[in-house]
Amino acid sequence: MTARFRRCGHSTGPLHPGDLRAVAEFTAMLIAQQHPAPWTGRGDIAVRITHDGHLLERGRPTEGQPPDADPVALILIHPDTETALTGTLQCARSWIHGAWIGPYRLPTHTLAGRTINPEINLEA
Repeated sequence: MTARFRRCGHSTGPLHPGDLRAVAEFTAMLIAQQHPAPWTGRGDIAVRITHDGHLLERGRPTEGQPPDADPVALILIHPDTETALTGTLQCARSWIHGAWIGPYRLPTHTLAGRTINPEINLEA
């Protein structure tokens, strides 16, 4: 019987299709973080929740808010199930990374199974 193992990255030959998909997702995430799409005041946003900007979360502004509001009242939501993770937060525009797109789901706390501090402060 032959055991099938995933390649470790040091072997020769072509990449496995699963490895190609993982490399493509990671590359898309890096490109998206380096060149974020500007947020126009409508739709979901990618919010930096740490000062270094490496961890992002998906935020949804509350309804009836003007597009140029500062601070933005938003709720952090799960990137896949869209369930609310926090109550309403006041978020300064300096914490907004850009418009939310699919590749941003990789560096989220919720995808890694970590919880978000309920006392998170996104003001200034």
